[in-house]
Amino acid sequence: MFVYEFMAGIVDHIKGGEEAESYDPHEHRKVEKPTSYSDTMIHLLKGSVGAGVLAMSDAVSRVGIITSICGILLIGFFATYCVQLLIAAQYELCKRWRCGYIAYPKSMLLAVQGGPPCLRWVARTLYYFVDTVLVLWQLGICCIYCVFVAENMKQVFDFYGQEMSLRLHLCFLIVPLTIMGLVKDLKLLTPFSSISNVVTLFGFILVFFYLIEDDVTVDEDKLKIKAFKEIPFFIGTTLFALEAVGVVLALEYNMENPKQFVGLFGLFNIGMLIIMSLYLLMGIFGYLKYGDDIKASITLNLPQDQKKAQAAKLIFALSIFLTFPLQNFVAYNILWRKIKKVFKKNLLCIDYFLRILLVVIPWSVAVAVPKLGPFIALFGALCLSLLAMVFPGLMDACVWYPASYGCCRYRLVRDIFIIVVGLACLLSGCYTSLLEIAASSEEE
Repeated sequence: MFVYEFMAGIVDHIKGGEEAESYDPHEHRKVEKPTSYSDTMIHLLKGSVGAGVLAMSDAVSRVGIITSICGILLIGFFATYCVQLLIAAQYELCKRWRCGYIAYPKSMLLAVQGGPPCLRWVARTLYYFVDTVLVLWQLGICCIYCVFVAENMKQVFDFYGQEMSLRLHLCFLIVPLTIMGLVKDLKLLTPFSSISNVVTLFGFILVFFYLIEDDVTVDEDKLKIKAFKEIPFFIGTTLFALEAVGVVLALEYNMENPKQFVGLFGLFNIGMLIIMSLYLLMGIFGYLKYGDDIKASITLNLPQDQKKAQAAKLIFALSIFLTFPLQNFVAYNILWRKIKKVFKKNLLCIDYFLRILLVVIPWSVAVAVPKLGPFIALFGALCLSLLAMVFPGLMDACVWYPASYGCCRYRLVRDIFIIVVGLACLLSGCYTSLLEIAASSEEE
């Protein structure tokens, strides 16, 4: 209990606990089935460990082992700190507006409306922009999942003589993905999620078996960075792998005692340390094993002629395939809430049309440009630079405007620094990723 009391003190300090307001938003949240500490930790690990972790070896290969260790830790700690600021800003807004919880887009709206006058005119635009980026992020994940499943299936089928193009494998996915996308009740998808968790764990065991079966030799070339132009790609891939902002905010909202989620020794920080450790292990050992021949997903490097490798590829393909409707449901939820306010008739037809459309859009993008590595880096740089860095920095700067920036206006300086770093990651990451997508398309 002492630890949690200590953590609560840190949280109050971060969130402006010096204010005399007695209203505690956590006590006014109406959550039907709140999650315990252990449940939340499991969900956090599940939500952040997916296709991204399998791409970390490719990211490490671009900047070398030493730079990647420093980079993953630095990006991880920085992004985690920014999300802590986001949660703290939302908490402060909830206190001011005396409500239990305010969603991310509306938090941005209220923060900017109360911020500097020069920004208030874009408050409504930013509200819709946050929603747009959240939807784009979820659809981007679905697009990457389609390519990931198709590539792993293709390798297994090719070995058994059923050679087909990657796009043809993608075509086989559209029907089952659409059927799962039409499922309205998430409870019906719960068994699929449970199966996905079990097979993912088994898949990781199989992959690590291949990574550690030989003696590890560290060449000097593998320690060094190849080219500075690879750094933005590395940042984009790492951001994609590490951060799941929508999942993090949902977990914090649903937690039984939200004060345990944040703080120096809070659940979020501990969970991110575990996640970063796993990513470092997978990235470094994968690069040591396969060197410069590493592919966008480490499963694609596994031997095609061995049963265990084929099992690992099929396991991860199945796991990601079963996770697709859950990721798709987030985008559906955001759009459906807004559509219901506009249309009053034929809601059933519109509902099914939206569900099908949200499957077809990411699938179509995957068919058009079936490139796994550049897409991972692109969506990581584009969406997570905004959701996990730029937006939290902007929101925090507006929340504490005008007289609560602290000594020497350190809060404002910190927020401007975060925004600048986020924009730099956004521009450089998108630029290099688009160049790779264009180059790979020309090669075809």
